[in-house]
Amino acid sequence: MSASDRGVTWRSIGVGLFLALLDNLWVTTSEYVFHSSRMQLSHFPISLLAIFLLTLLGNALLARLRPASALSPPEILVTLAMGFVGTAIPTSGLTGFFLGIIASPYYFATPENQWAAAFHPHLPPWAVPSDEGKAVTWFFEGLPPGRAIPWDAWVTPLSWWLAFFAALTGALVCLAVILRRQWAQHERLVYPLVAVAVDLVSPPAEGRGLPRMMRGGLFWAGFALTFGVISWNTLTYFSPLFPPVPIQGQWAVFIRSVPRIHTKINFLTMGFAYFASLDLLFSIWFFLLVFLAENGVLNRLGYGISSHVVNFAAETAVASWQGFGALTVLVLWGLYTARHHLRAVWQKAVDPRCGIDDAGELMPYRTAVAGLAFSLLFIGFYLSRLGMEVRMIVPLLFALLINYIAMSRIVAETGLAYMRTTLAEQYFAIYTVGSRALSPASLTAMTLTYALVSQGKGLFLPPLVHAARIGDFVRAHRRRLLAGVGIVLVAGLLFDWWLTLRLGYARGAFNFSAWPFSSAGPWAYDNTVSQMRNPFGTEWARVGVFFAGAGVMALLTFLRYRFPAWPLHPIGFPIACSWSTLLAAFTIFLTWAIKAILLKVGGVVLYRRAAPFFVGILTGYTLGVTLSFIVDAVWFRGAGHEIHGW
Repeated sequence: MSASDRGVTWRSIGVGLFLALLDNLWVTTSEYVFHSSRMQLSHFPISLLAIFLLTLLGNALLARLRPASALSPPEILVTLAMGFVGTAIPTSGLTGFFLGIIASPYYFATPENQWAAAFHPHLPPWAVPSDEGKAVTWFFEGLPPGRAIPWDAWVTPLSWWLAFFAALTGALVCLAVILRRQWAQHERLVYPLVAVAVDLVSPPAEGRGLPRMMRGGLFWAGFALTFGVISWNTLTYFSPLFPPVPIQGQWAVFIRSVPRIHTKINFLTMGFAYFASLDLLFSIWFFLLVFLAENGVLNRLGYGISSHVVNFAAETAVASWQGFGALTVLVLWGLYTARHHLRAVWQKAVDPRCGIDDAGELMPYRTAVAGLAFSLLFIGFYLSRLGMEVRMIVPLLFALLINYIAMSRIVAETGLAYMRTTLAEQYFAIYTVGSRALSPASLTAMTLTYALVSQGKGLFLPPLVHAARIGDFVRAHRRRLLAGVGIVLVAGLLFDWWLTLRLGYARGAFNFSAWPFSSAGPWAYDNTVSQMRNPFGTEWARVGVFFAGAGVMALLTFLRYRFPAWPLHPIGFPIACSWSTLLAAFTIFLTWAIKAILLKVGGVVLYRRAAPFFVGILTGYTLGVTLSFIVDAVWFRGAGHEIHGW
């Protein structure tokens, strides 16, 4: 087998595991120890992109010195697929919120907040660590001298939650397998995050040296622009005599009563958004203007939905619920569009001899369908053992699947690296059922599920969807990729839990200055206590806004499919409702304007010629952030600079 034909080798899985654990270490220490950039906020984390680029450069050097030892392009893509999944674990991906939520109910309980009466009788001892012997207190405040880390307090809850995450991940893997052919082949989604990586690994004509994408002048012009800006700003750490280049922007309010938007130029967003369709980029900022106007009018009229919680939701309650209604239609319409494919998948699951060929999938469709059903049943059983009632489990899982599938679909179609949902699944469940109808045990169990929120990114499904897409570019032993993903998930979870706990006992998790450990837990439990003390029924105002958003999305979808010349892409509507779009609005508009000018002046030819420039922007920015981290680690340990974040 030639080097170019090598696919999922055990060597590539080993390298991928090592790089994923290295990424976990980097992300965790950058935030918790060095207080430098937040590496994990995007769907293509900047740390993963940096490791991927350095792997490419190191492999190019190895190809010159020892060609037989160099990784093939498919092997490099395997390491990237594993990295996508592994980097979804640390800090605000899973570990931060998970450990912060399950460790909070005893440590932050005071006579004033009355958590002891509200929660402690309903907390399963196998699901949360006890503070007996100050095991949790020392995690937040640091271990006294001469004391050993009380691992025993964590073994039981982490073991049970590991079983839950195994079932949840199993369900998401099965979903990714079932949806891959529909999205990649039938609908031909762009997958910009993967497309850029595939272009970067394309070997030069002579088979050695730098990848083809890195050999043009436009690439290096884009690289010099962003690497130069970040490098210059890094110099300003040492002396105020060096004025920084103002790329961070600020929140701007252009009209009173209208929500603010951010003026930051985000090079990560720009580099990937360039590869999204022009009508999609236009639709995002157009609907954002509509959203701003809508909220401005409602604010002037004094209309609003009371008790809006902004964490894990959009800027306003109206935006949150209408956006989630739109996301629901997006997912349900997508499933309806895929009905022929889904029917074929079901037929294959029932009768393996039936029509559709699943040899190219990461697992047989029969296994995927059975695995999805079993995993969802186990998840429901686990939530019931936590104390959650069925009337809460059903809407919670419905909203969770809507959020996860919608985020995966949007990122696969648009490449928006920072996309977030408009409404956390817990909000949807509690306000549709009503806290009055739920027991304290059910509300307590719901609070524990905030561990899954992952800032509204969709947890593991977006990276799994992209890993499945990467599998299309791997020829040999494709199904080994599933083994690699499983290995990196288990190893990554155990490693990052161990690392975070160890750092917590060494430094005090409260000193991480990270929101998941200082504020997420208190906010979640205080919010639930408020819902217990002030019970309410179904919030029909919110439900009405949900259906209004769903209706608008259905109309936009009809117009898009009925009239081919219709200029507005319906997916722009829910994207515009997300608070993450307020942060990226200026960058999205700027990217749209540049791309529109290029297509107007030189057509598709000029657009394709300019692509290396935007990949260079990505590369230069990524390595510039890496340089900034190194400077923080060497000269500013514990007082770093968040040059990269939102």
